[in-house]
Amino acid sequence: MKKIDYTEIWKEINEESRNNPNSLIARKILAESNEAVFIATDFNKNIRCLYIHLSSGIYINQNRLPLFRGLDIAEVNNSIGDHHNCRFLKISQIIPETENIFELFVSDICNDIVNLASFSSLEPTLSRSLNEWKIFFEKYTDEILPISAQQGLFGELLFLEDFILKKYTTYEAMLYWTGAKRTNHDFQLHNTAIEVKTSAGKEHKKIYISSEKQLDKTGLKNLFLVLYCLNIHDNAPDRSLFAKIESIRKILSDDSVALSIFDAQLIRLGYNRDLAHAYTSGFSITKLKLYEITEGFPSISPSILPDGIGDLKYSIIVSACGRFEINKSEMIKNI
Repeated sequence: MKKIDYTEIWKEINEESRNNPNSLIARKILAESNEAVFIATDFNKNIRCLYIHLSSGIYINQNRLPLFRGLDIAEVNNSIGDHHNCRFLKISQIIPETENIFELFVSDICNDIVNLASFSSLEPTLSRSLNEWKIFFEKYTDEILPISAQQGLFGELLFLEDFILKKYTTYEAMLYWTGAKRTNHDFQLHNTAIEVKTSAGKEHKKIYISSEKQLDKTGLKNLFLVLYCLNIHDNAPDRSLFAKIESIRKILSDDSVALSIFDAQLIRLGYNRDLAHAYTSGFSITKLKLYEITEGFPSISPSILPDGIGDLKYSIIVSACGRFEINKSEMIKNI
């Protein structure tokens, strides 16, 4: 995957746009497919845009693309760079003063597109990426995440900081954290996947699985289940979700690309950094359990389900998983 410093690119074109307020300032992002993709700023309108060149034979059915508040999608004829009077799919911001979030949004969508080997899969890729962001834009409010969502995200960030970032570069670590993209597993590393769960009950007797695919090992060499048993503390901002996020942002501070990916993932999950002061619930670890999913582990996979059954939720008794437990060194060795 191309490592592109969108933060620096936006900085450059925004500055150039301020100095040329009557012009659309754009930068071409090199794509694997050699197709033309541009990110752009219109200073007069204070909006950010993504232009995707639609060469001969490439057509997008806009009715199949998700639409949501704050976003406009249209096919336009325009001249950008060395592309004169060409067809483009234009994705633009229509709500003023949302440029910081929209820059992350455009960068994330752009990154999915420029890494395509062929634009033949442009429409389904766009549809998937936009649907992932739709959840955020439609639920974006001035409210913090509910405590259950804070707890789940805190668990993922614990594993990211204590395991993934200890073994991989900051950029690689961000690519391997896939939970915000609604994938089957929270972390995907080549042929290995990790699912992270948290429990904050008085007695940590059950692990709740939200899909029959979460513990499905099909196509994987290794699949691990991580359980963080947590205590929740009122008025403990130094141990809050915000504190954990800032701890990781500090680790990523020397890699602007990794930091940009991290911030985009958090936004996808509904985290609004402007409300950081409101995150006062703290979390502490009482126990960490690591399991390797091998034959005999108490789980359900799609292959054993009759046709027509899906969207399955179930729980696992923790005491039934003892023989599958591994230690930290084994986990680090195999991820």
